[in-house]
This record gives sequence, C-alpha cells and structure tokens, in this order.
Amino acid sequence: MQMAGSSRTKEAVRSADQETPTTLPRDPSWGRVLATTISLWTARRVPRLRRPRLALLLALGMLATAAAVVTVVQLTATSARAPSPAGPHRAAARADRPPAGGPGANGQAAAGQAAAGTAAGIRAQAAAWVAAQVGSDQSIACDPVLCTALGAHGVAAGRLMPLGPTAGPPGANVIVTSAAEHAQASREAPTLLASFGTGTSQIEVRAAAPGGAAAYAKVLAADLAARRSGGAQLLHSRGIQASAQAAGQLKAGQVDSRLLIMLAMLASQHSWRVAAFGDASPGVPLTDAPFRQVIIAGTDDKAVATALGLVRAQRAPYVPSQVTSVRLPGGEPGLRIDFAAPGPLGLLAGTASG
Repeated sequence: MQMAGSSRTKEAVRSADQETPTTLPRDPSWGRVLATTISLWTARRVPRLRRPRLALLLALGMLATAAAVVTVVQLTATSARAPSPAGPHRAAARADRPPAGGPGANGQAAAGQAAAGTAAGIRAQAAAWVAAQVGSDQSIACDPVLCTALGAHGVAAGRLMPLGPTAGPPGANVIVTSAAEHAQASREAPTLLASFGTGTSQIEVRAAAPGGAAAYAKVLAADLAARRSGGAQLLHSRGIQASAQAAGQLKAGQVDSRLLIMLAMLASQHSWRVAAFGDASPGVPLTDAPFRQVIIAGTDDKAVATALGLVRAQRAPYVPSQVTSVRLPGGEPGLRIDFAAPGPLGLLAGTASG
C-alpha cells in the first residue's frame, strides 16, 4: 500500500511505554500545540520505520488519540464518566451479553430457543440481532411482517422503510429481506451482514455498498488484505499480548479495522492483553464480517479508567456502540469495546466507505 501518511506511524507501537499527560491544560490553544508536537515527533522518527502497514495502523491510532485528547480538553471533568454514545438503554441491554460468540453475543437469545426453527422464530432471531447489532443511525428497509418484528424488538419506527418494487428504497442503509427478495437484495445491497434460517424461511440482513456488487467485492478483498497485514503487525507491539487463538484471528483478518486501530491507540498508552474477540455475525464468514467486539485486560484500574475516557471521546467512525469496564474471571480489570454493523471498508487504506 502506498500512501503519503503510511510511513508516519510504526513507532507508535514502540512508544507504548511513553507516558501520556493525565492533566489536561485549559489553554484553548493546547490542541494546536499537541498537533505541532505530533508533527515534530513523526518528522524525527518516521523515516526510520520499515513496516508500512504498521506505520499506517499506528498513525491512525495516534490521530485518534490526538482527537480524543482534544475532545476531552473541550469537555468538563465529568465527561469521561458520561454514558456511552449508544445511550443508556442500549448499554443496559448489551451489558449482560456473553463476552464472545454464542447466541447472546449476536442478539439471538431474546428470540428464545423453543421457536428457533419456525418462521416466526427465525424472524425473531433476525429482529433481535438487528436491534442489538446494527447502528442506531442506520435506516432499515423491510417488508411489513419484518418491520413489525423489528419494531417489537425496539427498533424505532422512524428508522423503518417499507420495501417497494425494488429491494432497497432510496435512503435505506440496511435491508432485511425474506427468501423471496434475496436475489434482488443481493444486487442492490451486496454486503451480507447476517443470515438466519434456511430455505423459504431464510432471512438476510444486508447493507448497501457504493458502486454495486463488483466494486464491493474488490473493496472487500483489499480490506481483508489490509486487516490481515494490520493484525499481524499489531502483534509486534510491546503493548499488545494475545493468546494463540486471538493471534490467529488477527493474522487471518477476522478482526474489524476499527478494533485494530483502537487497539493500536490503546497500546500506545498502556500494555493490554486480548482476552477475546466477539460479536461474530451468524451465517457470514469472519473474513467478510469480522469480529466487532474485543475484551482486553489491563494492568490496573487506573489504566482501564484512562482508556475508557479515551475510547468514549472518539469521533466517527471510531465511536463504539458500547464501551464499558469489566472484571475478568481471574480478577483482572478490563475493557469491553463493541462496534456496530455495518463496518466501513478501507479504513486502513485511507479510502473508507460504508
């Protein structure tokens, strides 16, 4: 990958031991000073970097950190303790979800197991997943039956748009379709987010993609390559430790780009251990719909609290649907970060879309 900024960042992982100021000045020009400092830092150190992918990944991490710090400067001292961007009701709804994998992680537990094989049960599974996993800023096209199911699971009526002669009405970001509509939907919304059931009872959740199916396939392939390279390079950071399973998932490109960039940012501040990735999309390969949740263990409660404030201060597209502190089974303090579907492609290449 060739980018003007691709050589700016690899040292950020190596600088994980550097301290970040915990006392934020009130001088309104401090943000400009921060930008100047970063510019000088990269000018001195970037020419020595030799891994372009890691450099890009960590450049984005450094930019995210700078944006977070400037935002925190502009907020009051209590802003770091404010509810997550997803809102209190969504945070509460997701707080009891298992950390990784399983029906609960995908919003399917609410549908119930008894009716899981019936058409109504499959609709309930799909509706529960959409309500829990699809971003609250996404408009959703659906037929009357599916719209009713989505509304019953808490999706606001203002986000729902009736399907017309074509699968995707203008303005719809996500399309939830039954089997009769799959062929048309796959052409107009090639991004498969989730699939439930089989045969005539199958329900698909899809997202629109600029340029159509052919362009989407090309961008997806490039995004997968970038995720694989970025995940492998992230493992070279002294600030990130991962189990064999998590390391394999990183190398395989099975982790959302937003999580990779977030981990790079956090690794530049403190050391973290990846406990698990989660929120796999049902019925879709991880290479096409990667993990959008991570649980990381920190060194102490102070590090977790600092990271919590930084993550909550991010701006789009790095605003998580949920971020909360957790206590791992071994007693370690940790952080859980969730991103909503659909995820943008091209973040690691600087050509984000979606």
